[in-house]
Amino acid sequence: MIARLNNERGVTLLEILITAVVVAVALLSIYTGIIYADKQVQRNYHDRVATLHASGEIEWQMYYKKNFKVFDEYTSGRPVVIDKLKRGNLVGTMTMRVYDKYESPLGVQVSYKSLVVAVSWTEPGDKTTRRVVVIEDFYS
Repeated sequence: MIARLNNERGVTLLEILITAVVVAVALLSIYTGIIYADKQVQRNYHDRVATLHASGEIEWQMYYKKNFKVFDEYTSGRPVVIDKLKRGNLVGTMTMRVYDKYESPLGVQVSYKSLVVAVSWTEPGDKTTRRVVVIEDFYS
């Protein structure tokens, strides 16, 4: 036991280099994970904002149909701001379609309108096209 305490050999240069490589690999993997997580947080934020735009449009259409008996239809896409970035706004396009549909519960044909609101945009980081679709059915 006393012989171990008197050992003054220390740490070799090779052990220090191996430790430095292990620490560098660990730090690099942590950094990569943080970058990936940050991109995912941004993407999730954009999805939430687009969903809020689409659901807000559904609410507006419900109000408009209730008060004016028709939908406030538009044919071309409306621009919506998804995010305010340092180099300008991330702008998406919101489209709306109304479909006449039918279903037959218990043999009785019931007609209804299906409102489909979609918001699409291109992610600034990886240039992928993203799309959120919200559907609401309106029974007469």
